[in-house]
Amino acid sequence: MSRFRGRKPHPEYDVYDYALADSMPRSNNAHLVLTEVSPIESYRELQRTDDSHVWMLWLSVNHSPIPKARYFSADQGSCSFFPPGEDTNLLPSNWWPHDDRVLTGGVAKTIREAARRQQGGGVTALRRIPTEAISIAYAERVVRRPIHFGTQSFYGRGFISTQLGRDSFMLTDYPRIPQITSQTRDPNLVLYNGAKGRWKIPDLQRRLPNVDFRPIQGMSFTKVAEALSRAALYVEIGHLPGRDRLPREAANFGTPTVLLARGAGYCWNDFPLGERYRIPYTEDWADLMAPVIQEALDNPKEIARVQEPFREWVAGERDRYEESLDAWMERVCSMSE
Repeated sequence: MSRFRGRKPHPEYDVYDYALADSMPRSNNAHLVLTEVSPIESYRELQRTDDSHVWMLWLSVNHSPIPKARYFSADQGSCSFFPPGEDTNLLPSNWWPHDDRVLTGGVAKTIREAARRQQGGGVTALRRIPTEAISIAYAERVVRRPIHFGTQSFYGRGFISTQLGRDSFMLTDYPRIPQITSQTRDPNLVLYNGAKGRWKIPDLQRRLPNVDFRPIQGMSFTKVAEALSRAALYVEIGHLPGRDRLPREAANFGTPTVLLARGAGYCWNDFPLGERYRIPYTEDWADLMAPVIQEALDNPKEIARVQEPFREWVAGERDRYEESLDAWMERVCSMSE
């Protein structure tokens, strides 16, 4: 349908051959697909489309307007931190000490939540509070409708199951691999996502003053790929709203990852990196992560060996995507016959 919030898609999306529809046709063959991010922007289409033909894809769970999605954190009830067969009785009681908690339920709390999201924005932000509250309330109404849910992560599936009490189908994705010139590996270069968790980097820098930490930000897709292929290590310290691509893109260039288990990073099935390289988000997380980073830099062959299955798993993402897409399309087509 229309472009998100009136913005023109990034030029790199031009690689996809797609057309924009002006309206939702009233046809048994028409299906509406939207994401969880802003249902109110599809208000007209949602009004015209039967619930059985509406498909909401949860690609970035914590970007949904509804509070219980915005502040959702995984636990053993929604997905497992451990590989299959491992002991699950090792979880400390002080996990997730820093994440915000939801203000759930009711009109008053919806307004409070809208106000919290506009804090620090001055008079202009105050004017946006009613709009934000309406967006939250409408999104909560939509997810209560008997529409279909899909997700690209086990984190998303866990949210849909435990918080919405619904089933979902899996529609994974896969990272593209651009053609780049050969890069020389820098044995002391550690990259991180400049848009997620960057305020945590000083905690690592104080413990690892000789490591060259650099952000991935303001780069084209090709430049990101070149940077990843030069780095000795990628560290993921952000709260991942879904199965984020940077650890997987790093794997495509042979660059290992050390990950802080936040958001989808908690779920083993979304990031099976090896137990040692998935750091629990405890209050002493930096004390746990810093020596693992130093060890990976000192002995790159060991982390490369341990994460070889992860690289093979990432290499199979496209096949899994095509299989899940075919299964979804068969389901859609069967409903239109």
